[in-house]
Amino acid sequence: MAPRTFGVEEANRALAQVRPLVARIVELTARLPELQEEVRAAQYRAQRPAATAAERDRFEQARAGLREAEDRLLVAMQGLERMGVQLKDPRLGLVDFLSYRGRQLVELCWKLGEERVAHWHPIGKGYPGRRPI
Repeated sequence: MAPRTFGVEEANRALAQVRPLVARIVELTARLPELQEEVRAAQYRAQRPAATAAERDRFEQARAGLREAEDRLLVAMQGLERMGVQLKDPRLGLVDFLSYRGRQLVELCWKLGEERVAHWHPIGKGYPGRRPI
């Protein structure tokens, strides 16, 4: 199946759905290292010979919290994928929409916090190569 392409106006209309997904991805991507550290610390405490039931419970809760965050991140990423939107940087909230500029296949570039899709770049040039539409 050919990848989906967007016109500029179509990409801008899609932002109503893209924006909350990307915001969730940015939030969860930032939280994952903290949650992973919580799991490591809780696991260390829970595995000690003198570990209490509360420490073992805390480990299970931390592990469940990490799994939940990972699942929510995956769901948001799959939402973008189903729409045909390419996630380029989950920390910055950077996504691309495949498009045509004349006969050339390009990427329309949008970053979380921007009001609208207003930049494009040749495929492979990425964020540093973006130009105003």
